[in-house]
Amino acid sequence: MQYAGYLSAKALRSLPEATSIGNHDSMTTGYQNHFNVPNPFTEEATPTTAGHGYFYTYGNALFIMINANNYNAADHEALIKKAIKAHPDTKWRIVVMHQDIYGSGKDHSDSDGILLRTQLTPIYDANKIDVVLQGHDHTYARTYQLSGDGKQHADFAEYKIAGQQGQYHNLIDAAMKDNDKKSVYESQNLCYTIADMKQGTLRNPKGVFYMSSNSATGSKFYELIPQQQDYIAARNQDWRPTYSVIHITKNSFTIDTYDVETGKPIDESYSIVKD
Repeated sequence: MQYAGYLSAKALRSLPEATSIGNHDSMTTGYQNHFNVPNPFTEEATPTTAGHGYFYTYGNALFIMINANNYNAADHEALIKKAIKAHPDTKWRIVVMHQDIYGSGKDHSDSDGILLRTQLTPIYDANKIDVVLQGHDHTYARTYQLSGDGKQHADFAEYKIAGQQGQYHNLIDAAMKDNDKKSVYESQNLCYTIADMKQGTLRNPKGVFYMSSNSATGSKFYELIPQQQDYIAARNQDWRPTYSVIHITKNSFTIDTYDVETGKPIDESYSIVKD
């Protein structure tokens, strides 16, 4: 069975942010009229007004939608474990989240976008997540295969006080204006190792693959960060909308990304094969 999915920054932005069918007061009427999401994770200890994460399967793939506006990584770990326990035999485990903990945009990839990096990286490793699809930075970027470094790192709880629910960046933005605080923040977020740098088709690779979508509508674009990070394999900002097509078969995951206006690929195809 083959699954072909079309994902964009707009899609990644909308899916995790309004997901609870048990929290109608926090969602727009328009969302409720169109979506009745499966398996909403209402057990979150610190839910946000945006709703909850959820999960579903499609063929042999398990999709787990993380509401990363909730900065409590323990909630996301519990959701992931619940989803895997419910579907332990799926071949592919794919997380979708708004914030890009491994992105390359100027606006977020070295500030609020990585507030959860030190906590989510080991969670994804421990639960054998294959792919993480991200948004937030309105630029296109894909990583090498990444793993955590196995060390303890700060969680920066002081930047995640109650009421700051992901979309508000005032605390971290203020902190990053202090050179000493920024230096500590950036050093702690060097919490990864590059597990595999091969390109094209990878067979049984180690690590997790992360991809950030650009804008699908052209309504908002951000610049790329001037210095490309070492974990980034490819990135692009042509100031035109893009979309990605995902093909999942029994043994392979492939993602291709295209320019909406021309229909031409903006990057080479990336595939993971698992025997």
